[in-house]
Amino acid sequence: MTAGLSALNDIRTARILSRRGAPGSFAYLGFTLLVGLLTSIWEYQPYLWTGILAIHLAGGLLRNRLSRKFEALYPENPGRWYWQFWGTTLTFSVTWGLFVASILVSFGMGWELILGLLVTTGLASGGITAMSADSRVIFPALGTSVGIPILAMFLLPGSEGYQLASILVLYLGYLIAASRIQNRQIIRQIQSSDLLEKQAVELIEAKREAETASHAKSLFLANISHEIRTPIHGIIGMTDLVLATDLTDEQRGHLEICQDSGGSLLGLVTDILDFSRTETGELDILPQEVNLRSLVSATVDFTVQKAGEGQIPVKWLVDNMMPERVLIDPQRLGQILKNLLNNAMKFTKDGEIQILMKGRPESDGTLDICCEVRDTGIGIPADKIQSIFDLFSQADNSFVRQYAGAGLGLALTRKLVELMGGKLWVESEEGRGSTFHFNVRARAVGEVRSVRVASTSDSTNKVEVEKNLDILVVEDNLVNSRFVMSLLQKMGHTVSLAVNGRLGFEAARDKDFDLVLMDVQMPEMDGLQATQAIRELEAKEGGHVPIVALTAHSSAEDRERCLVSGMDDYLTKPLKVQLLKEILKDTPSRVSIPV
Repeated sequence: MTAGLSALNDIRTARILSRRGAPGSFAYLGFTLLVGLLTSIWEYQPYLWTGILAIHLAGGLLRNRLSRKFEALYPENPGRWYWQFWGTTLTFSVTWGLFVASILVSFGMGWELILGLLVTTGLASGGITAMSADSRVIFPALGTSVGIPILAMFLLPGSEGYQLASILVLYLGYLIAASRIQNRQIIRQIQSSDLLEKQAVELIEAKREAETASHAKSLFLANISHEIRTPIHGIIGMTDLVLATDLTDEQRGHLEICQDSGGSLLGLVTDILDFSRTETGELDILPQEVNLRSLVSATVDFTVQKAGEGQIPVKWLVDNMMPERVLIDPQRLGQILKNLLNNAMKFTKDGEIQILMKGRPESDGTLDICCEVRDTGIGIPADKIQSIFDLFSQADNSFVRQYAGAGLGLALTRKLVELMGGKLWVESEEGRGSTFHFNVRARAVGEVRSVRVASTSDSTNKVEVEKNLDILVVEDNLVNSRFVMSLLQKMGHTVSLAVNGRLGFEAARDKDFDLVLMDVQMPEMDGLQATQAIRELEAKEGGHVPIVALTAHSSAEDRERCLVSGMDDYLTKPLKVQLLKEILKDTPSRVSIPV
């Protein structure tokens, strides 16, 4: 018996016994009382009948308690709970068998015995339903509740007792077989439940591991973004400064190649990081109030200007029925247009490129913006149309040699369109050109805080100085700090440098600056902590110095963290000079210099 305790004490089997056995806790008590009164057994054997009633009452109370308080009693002592449940069940069956045998002895083969046997068959059938979860409970219960009356019948004189006993033996065999079938079914149900629970646990663990991996990947992307973009910032920035000096034509040509290569590298890094964020769900869509016509115009002008001379004409049209201002993510929409326009210019040597944009109001109040980018280029073979949206894929491997590109732009563009609630597809005929269609969702115009985030590249040669600003640059990278200091000094501003957040906080504490350009990732104290410390100091002593993030961290989450920490604006590396000039223009100076 000890060998089977582990199975008997299994909480799932015990819970089934408890749940199914609860309704029959007082069944034996009720039937003993009813049959005793109907047969008048209480007159012939009052002590036996009263004793059995008392036993059934006590057993019913114990069984009811075991079932009602199962979740508290079983975990406390599983073995004791089982033995008490098993003991009450066996007690019920033994005492009932003795009760039916006493009826047989008192009344013989009369209607009283038939009544007792009918109740016995009902209790046995109910016992199969309630106790078949554990064969070590149901088999003894059936054997005693039916077996004791069978033994008593064999003791009766005459053939009638043997005949009835034989019938009951067959019935007992049927009950045992039925209970075995139900026991197997319950075991299979428990095994299926085990499998489902195991799979659920595995899924939860896999989800946790995936979330951990996603978090680790996000941290890796943030760090690698900073580490890669920082030296690119230095390369592009210092190249801009050198290009602003007197150079020979040969030197200028070499430096312009260096500048273009740095810009291409930056674009590729940005696309890879953005695609990784779309895969992990880290890329957020940040709607802002924008003028669509201005956005399309600026995107086309920048893309064409960056492509250089000799490009075919690009025409664009925004439908007159389109609202002038909508709520949409301008950075992502501009990125979609730029990628599709770059793709069209790459594969189109003759003819023209057209961009057509129109809007369709939806019943829920949103605006479905539909856009087409048409070219008269080489077109796409019909069997290659779907593959062009795959990562690092082009329509033909030979294109990789003839047409530069990593095959990332269209894959990223499709992801961005899907994030904005739309779909991207293409219609093309080989040798006659392609038309890329996409639609995105916009919302009603609302007031949204706009943050300047650079997505284009500028350079400057001459800056007209209207005021002198006292600027603190907090930057730990030597190349970047030298570039920013040289740029600001060329503009006529006074610049101080702090190489980490702690020194930046101390400098801002000891001197009133007009502006602080704050890197984020620095040793000792990062830019967010330094900004919070400065804001806490200002809360006590008064004043407010504008703090602008100047960082290689470029995700939406990084931007939001900067603003929450108390920064006033946000610039990404590589530094876009025109955006910096706009911030400097809006920054009040304590000492004005007439122009």
